[in-house]
Formats: sequence, C-alpha cells, structure tokens
Amino acid sequence: MSDRKAAKSYKKVSVMGWIGTLILSAIPVLNLILWISWAFGARCPSRRTFAGACLILTLLCAALIAAAITLFGTEILEWARQLDPELFSKALAK
Repeated sequence: MSDRKAAKSYKKVSVMGWIGTLILSAIPVLNLILWISWAFGARCPSRRTFAGACLILTLLCAALIAAAITLFGTEILEWARQLDPELFSKALAK
C-alpha cells in the first residue's frame, strides 16, 4: 500500500479530539481503562501511540515508586513523622 493510501485509511485526530483525549487522560482510573482500549483498539495510529506511551510511563513511574518505598520506606516514614508528629500520634492511638 502506498503512503498516500495509508494516510487516507484513517481519520486524523482534530485539535478538539486531542483536548478531549487529554481531559479524559487526567481522570484517575478512567485514564488507565481508556489507555488500554486505545493502545489495542484505536483506529488512529497517533492515538494508539499516545496511549501506549502513557501506559509505559505510568508503569515506569509505578515501578520507581514501588522501588523507592521498598528501599527507603522507613526513611520516608521517619521524614513524614518529622513533618507532622501529631498526625502520626493520632493515627497510632486509634
């Protein structure tokens, strides 16, 4: 298939379409569901690529956060206690 035919086989995403995509991507949990559906089922290659990149970045950030908590969990908790000791004393008293 030539490039010209390939370009006509899908509809380009408009500016309003991208604004809607970004707004929906800002809603927690819904964004993951939409990114998965767009990554595997979107007709537009640009939206499919965007969703795949968002999923990869989300997984990378989740892995980095999990590693930080695993490696530095006690230090993070101690730092949080120093910021607001009353918060932790109330939480531990319950």
